Amino acid sequence: MRESLVRWIGDADVLRHLDLFRLSQASTEAMEVRYRADDYFLALVGELFDRMRDGYADSGDWARLGNALAFFGERSTDHLHNVGVSPSDAAFFAAVAFYIGGYPASAYLVLRELSTVQDSATESQLACLDFLARSRTVRSQVVRKLIEALRSGHRELIEQAARDARDAAQAALVEGPNEWIPTRVLQQLLDRFIDTNIRAVLPDGYSHFWNDLVSSLLGRTPPIWEFFPSQTSAIRSGLLSSSESFSLQMPTGAGKTALCETLLYAHIRRYEGDTAVLLVPYRSLASELRSSLVRRLNAMGISTRCVYGGTVPTGDEVQGLDDTRAIIATPEALSGLLSAGGGFLRRISLVICDEGHILDSGERGVGLELLLARMRSRENAQVRFVFVSAIVPNIEEINAWLGGTPETVVSSDYRPALADFALLRASGSGVSSKVALDLHPHEAAPPRYTIERFLTFENFQFTNPATRRRNTYGFSRLKTRAVAAARKALPLGAAAVFAANKRGDQGAVGLASELLAQLDHELDLPTPIAFADVQKVALAAEYLEDEYGADWVGTKLLKSGAVIHHGDIPQETREVIEDLIRQEAIRFVICTNTLAEGVNLPIRTLVLYSVQRREKVGPPHDLLIRDIKNLVGRVGRAGVTTKGLVICVNEQQWPLVEQVARQALGEPVEGALRRLLEKLRRDLAIQNVVLLNSLLEQTPALQTLVDGIDATLIDLAAEEIGEAELARIAVHLADQTFAARQVDAASKLLLQSVFELRARRIAGISGAGRLTWVRETGARARMLDSVEFGLLPLRTGWDDVSDPLEPEFVATILTWAWGQRDLQDAVSVAYRIARADVNSIRASFFDAVRLWLSGSRFKEIAERGGQTMDDTLGVHAKVISFVLQTIVEQGIALLAKFVESQGRDVSPAVMQLPNRLRFGVPTAQAQVLAAAGVRHRRAAVELGDALTEAGIGADDLMTVFSSALHLLDASSESWTTRLGALVTAHTKDDIVRITDGSRSR
Repeated sequence: MRESLVRWIGDADVLRHLDLFRLSQASTEAMEVRYRADDYFLALVGELFDRMRDGYADSGDWARLGNALAFFGERSTDHLHNVGVSPSDAAFFAAVAFYIGGYPASAYLVLRELSTVQDSATESQLACLDFLARSRTVRSQVVRKLIEALRSGHRELIEQAARDARDAAQAALVEGPNEWIPTRVLQQLLDRFIDTNIRAVLPDGYSHFWNDLVSSLLGRTPPIWEFFPSQTSAIRSGLLSSSESFSLQMPTGAGKTALCETLLYAHIRRYEGDTAVLLVPYRSLASELRSSLVRRLNAMGISTRCVYGGTVPTGDEVQGLDDTRAIIATPEALSGLLSAGGGFLRRISLVICDEGHILDSGERGVGLELLLARMRSRENAQVRFVFVSAIVPNIEEINAWLGGTPETVVSSDYRPALADFALLRASGSGVSSKVALDLHPHEAAPPRYTIERFLTFENFQFTNPATRRRNTYGFSRLKTRAVAAARKALPLGAAAVFAANKRGDQGAVGLASELLAQLDHELDLPTPIAFADVQKVALAAEYLEDEYGADWVGTKLLKSGAVIHHGDIPQETREVIEDLIRQEAIRFVICTNTLAEGVNLPIRTLVLYSVQRREKVGPPHDLLIRDIKNLVGRVGRAGVTTKGLVICVNEQQWPLVEQVARQALGEPVEGALRRLLEKLRRDLAIQNVVLLNSLLEQTPALQTLVDGIDATLIDLAAEEIGEAELARIAVHLADQTFAARQVDAASKLLLQSVFELRARRIAGISGAGRLTWVRETGARARMLDSVEFGLLPLRTGWDDVSDPLEPEFVATILTWAWGQRDLQDAVSVAYRIARADVNSIRASFFDAVRLWLSGSRFKEIAERGGQTMDDTLGVHAKVISFVLQTIVEQGIALLAKFVESQGRDVSPAVMQLPNRLRFGVPTAQAQVLAAAGVRHRRAAVELGDALTEAGIGADDLMTVFSSALHLLDASSESWTTRLGALVTAHTKDDIVRITDGSRSR
């Protein structure tokens, strides 16, 4: 690209930001673009056709060219249109540049609003517009034939259309530019389409094998006619046709989910009777995929389910497992299924590990590594692994561990929407205070440019209503500038402010309070509510107020047109928030790293308030470069925006962000297991103690390691295997871990010793005839003693419980659970008290659990417990819904085995408690509704109560669903008053979906 054009593109980008930020500053050089807009536009179009002729390959420059042309197509640039530049022509040429450069989603986006076409449009013009805009109403005969050719698999029709376009372009040379331009563009589009369409990329893609997948892709909004370059690279490297393990390094947003869907389809259709697993690290991502990928695979005739509940699978999760061909699960949920699913493990022949960098994440990383090692250790069957991550620099090392070769590592730096970087820089004092915005601070000028008065003293002035005097809202604090910068960026699209911590003055909650404080004054800054869908916001705010109260910061924030998103917020509420963002009903988000956890949200601007995590004591810790990279990758989503903007607020932290801007690789993944092993080795040396099973089981930091090893050995150990043989297998299993490939001989020997110790413990369990119990329940082996000697004796009988919420019974279970050290540790962290003082809040915690079981709203739980809402949510997220739930479900599962071994019975009510705890519901009917997929707990509780009063039992699922739907329809206004319009509408949709799905099965 010519240097002068590069400079003009940079200047135009500056002008665009100035317009959107409502600023008047501009240099003489930048203003030249405005004065010579016609010359600039012609230069861009000339560059486009030069590249079309010469076959220019740099995708990044194609994207820059597309964004430059798109500038002229925006309705806000009227001063450019005054010189005769047609917005529709500019949008068209921008779409062409994007498409040829490999950005079809951006091409679709810039033409999405171009709905009017002149009646005199030629077939070539219609074909270009329909092709680039992925029109639902196709007006062009050419595009109709292309779609039909893709659907039916007729390659010759696509090739013929390309030949016809070449002939038409040649003939149009003698007719004039109006005829030649669209025909020449169509020729270029179709020449590229021959090689990039979905059929051309898929192996043997024109065969009937792919018909169901292709039909599904064509039926989406927007329809998918071709793969992204990153997806194409993986497929053409053999991902779909090979049986070898692969590792994919693809930036966030580059199409990993669609690629995984294609791989699942190909594998399951090719290997009848086998099962494929997609491992996802977080429940939030699993929940998102449940309503997208799972539904699509089921619609294609592939029996698929999503499992992300507890570690002990429910009867519904195990039921029908033999007929399930694809599973989307968290590692914890899959581990439970493997233990309880009989021959399920032996049917798994493909494991896709998404967001694989979780290997480095504490307990979850240890669990994931041991789960993958467990899969690797299978005899007589080779599991194929596909490891996927955007941010693992040493992916070749992990690929080799999983059985891949150097040829099966596929790396791509393609992103469907590029991101610009910027830095806030403060100067001056008093009325001279200002905050500049350095665009592209890591590059030379151009494109580096400084907007000197991005935030100024005037932006923060307001009139005091009491004194009617002008006051100034202090803006020296970084969080004030962070919130103000995000407000300033709202005209660009959705803006998110990121904080590394959840709570505290410098966490997400503190940022939310800052926004509310700013909005209490009429500052000269855009307000979030002005960019929100007020009607949708009102419905969601009614839901938040009903569940969390009017005083919760999240409720106040939503009423102001913004949302807060972090890990303590319950999943059902996060889904409501995420829907608002996806629907562009909300543009302002305050978030923690939940934004980077795989959930796809259309963020246009990301403001990094802090990339350091603060602890209770000690200095703050820098986020890893690869974690910042993953976070930044969420900015700019395909089909939502053509580019993103990342703003660093703290100049002192810019060196961290700059490494991401410069595409630094980041830190290698070592694995949490390796770090745990090295710590154990150091501690043993310091304390001079002998490693015993008792030490392993009683050390909280080692319990994840113990549980993961045990789960694998239990699966491998048949009853007839002796202790020596099991110990040998255990040592072999230790060698299958990623840690074993990295550590020195002494650490490897220690790892083998840990595995061997657990083998002898498992052998002892087997000798006592209890191995099958652990295998069938999916419970932790280390809990056997606690259940036998702690829980079992607490009642003389377990067959006389008639109600799972019977106070005496619940008190018994909670008293036993309280004796588990991991519960007390979790309570200590959640309540933010010293471990030694944990008994002081025992009664308060038990009350919170009882209220949760009774179906109480969170606002009621907080009020009764005398806690803030944020503290209550922290206790629920960290303790009740995870640690306590796991302890109770595993304890009761083992309890039933002990009682049955004594020839006695356990009442059904006892067995129901774990699911009542999981869903927080007081009736069996509510449990049925929640377990089936009614997303709002409040609706399940209220409907469950109504069904109980009506005498509708919980045994016949279809009766429960149909009766619940009848109640909603018969008293629609009453239920809307009772639950709120949003929850009522969602619940009706859920029950209809559940009912239709049950009938189809």
